[in-house]
Amino acid sequence: MNPDDVWLSTDELAARLKIPAKTLAVWASAGRGPRYARIGRYRRYRLSDLLEWEQDQLDKTGRPEADEPTDRAQHPRRRPPTKQHRSRQQEH
Repeated sequence: MNPDDVWLSTDELAARLKIPAKTLAVWASAGRGPRYARIGRYRRYRLSDLLEWEQDQLDKTGRPEADEPTDRAQHPRRRPPTKQHRSRQQEH
């Protein structure tokens, strides 16, 4: 079957990507996410467009460059909030 002939509903795409359907709605309103067509009041996603978008996502996140450090010690985690910061959060 030709990927141009296959259209996915929002629920089918959400299941494929393992994300909430609401996320797709947010992406669509922000002009992000996979390309879609509006058919009546429904968004439909063509499989060929989806496959291209998935490849773009993979290419963007790809593998780290060879010269980038991969050791965790060189990538410290965010520090926990200070006592002063925590007390300010509790006030809100």
